[in-house]
Amino acid sequence: MKNLLISDFDGTLYFHDEAIIPQINIEAVNKWRQQGNLFVLCSGRDVHSLMHEVNNQKLSYDFVICNNGGTIFDKNLKLIKSFPLNKIQLEKLVHSDIAKESWHILFSSAEKMRTTINSPKSQLLKYFESEKYKNQDIIQKISVEQALAEMNVIQISLAYETEEIANNYAKRINSEFEGAFLANMNLNCIDICAKGINKAQGVKELLNLQKDKYFEQVLTIGDAQNDVPMIKEFEGYSLNSATMHAKNVATKLYDSVGEMLLDNL
Repeated sequence: MKNLLISDFDGTLYFHDEAIIPQINIEAVNKWRQQGNLFVLCSGRDVHSLMHEVNNQKLSYDFVICNNGGTIFDKNLKLIKSFPLNKIQLEKLVHSDIAKESWHILFSSAEKMRTTINSPKSQLLKYFESEKYKNQDIIQKISVEQALAEMNVIQISLAYETEEIANNYAKRINSEFEGAFLANMNLNCIDICAKGINKAQGVKELLNLQKDKYFEQVLTIGDAQNDVPMIKEFEGYSLNSATMHAKNVATKLYDSVGEMLLDNL
């Protein structure tokens, strides 16, 4: 009988300060898969941004859940499920004060990621200014009108000065726009998905796609606010270095994904 592990990427499996996946995590994932278990990456990122980091690491995986559950890919990065945003309500949202006050409007589809830049404070400027991302094709600038016309949008991401401001806008996003969206909070950022779509639902959709298989255990681990739904849903784990949002709902805390995996082998 197989077990299934779903791990968040940024701040859980991978750490930006050193730009690496710690060796203990890679070795534990490899051992986990060698014993016939499945490993799933689960991120708020789009697949192209995620793979830009993953491809530099010696990491194997069986499925990839991106856009907070909005897209699901197999190990060959073939799209097997997606949940596009309602186009009518999306147009209303991106022209509202909620979007106009954001540092950027980041549009993600299954094929590409594009963004507006509304403020010099936008953390997305690194993709255009950092040597690390020089000549990258991860993200390009676009107008709102171009994005609406050219993209089948799965997720948009907004960013604000403080977490409090973001939280207030998230409440409006969830209550307005005829209930078309779910705002997934992550510190001062909001990832906006289709109604009902978050990481927990993404995992459930993957399980439904694999309903011919029986998993003895479904393990989840994450470090941030957008990981909370899947941690709660599957009585999952978090890290000692995680945010309090994740720690408060975790069954157990570990120092690393590797430590958690070895504890469950």
